[in-house]
Amino acid sequence: MLLVVASVLVGGCRAMPQAGPQVFGNDGAKDKPAPVAVIAGRPLSTGELADWWFERYPEEYGRTLGTLIDERLAIRDARAQGVRVPRAALTKAVHAEVEARRKQLHSLYGDAADLAAEVQRAYGVDVPTWRTKVLVPRLHARLLMERVVRWDTRRRERVHARVIVLADAAHARGIVQRLRKGADFSLLAAKESLDPSGKRGGDLPWIGRGDLSFPGVEKRLFEAPAGSIVGPLEVRVAGKAQFQVYKIIRRPAPWTGSLETHWQRLEEDLVARRVDQGEFERWRTRARRDGGVRLYRPDGRVWQAPAQR
Repeated sequence: MLLVVASVLVGGCRAMPQAGPQVFGNDGAKDKPAPVAVIAGRPLSTGELADWWFERYPEEYGRTLGTLIDERLAIRDARAQGVRVPRAALTKAVHAEVEARRKQLHSLYGDAADLAAEVQRAYGVDVPTWRTKVLVPRLHARLLMERVVRWDTRRRERVHARVIVLADAAHARGIVQRLRKGADFSLLAAKESLDPSGKRGGDLPWIGRGDLSFPGVEKRLFEAPAGSIVGPLEVRVAGKAQFQVYKIIRRPAPWTGSLETHWQRLEEDLVARRVDQGEFERWRTRARRDGGVRLYRPDGRVWQAPAQR
């Protein structure tokens, strides 16, 4: 059977029932698609391939599925918002990728390096076809996602903050008193915070409206002016109380108006600072939540994928 493992509310895709998606062949009828291999006269089906991959390599399977879902969500957002990839940016990225492959081969094989031979061996096509059929779609997807994520980020109300996380309320109140007397927030975070961000002086990725799982904390952060101390705020994580103290670093104004008025600004913004992992993950969390994403095993049962790194 044709493998369908995720339901994503994207233009052109319909929602699947919670019990598992209905499976169809390539033409929409309930028939078997072509096999992916034939072994000693016996066809190897896509279903067998999916079952084997899922059982043997669930993390790799989940990463690949996640990449496909993210690309579909980016396409959905791009269509809705009018985001596109400038031809010059795509051409530049393809050229850079080809040159990177040439340098990689040369570092491995020296003067004997032959990009055309390697492409033929790996993909079964010549270099121009590889550029057109493989690199262009792959890099276009990446560049489109970068622009979708950054446009989404810049249009949202955001706050840049540092945090100190503590296990004791009295300790947290004492930290606030020290901060109000002029103590350095970054140094205190590095010394006192239980959060991994303490290694960075408590520095957090930009927080957008709707990003945090604690609405009360988010409300307080977006009410506070730049430079202020917020907290201690009590939250429960995995059933345990913790106390969070924040310092608001910046609250930039969101971009307003249509994308057409910001095209050049968006491209310059991406050159100045690439999309980092934190920014991407916040977009992905929102997009998957808003897109109604559900995951299924190859047999149609609901699946909780391993956490992506």
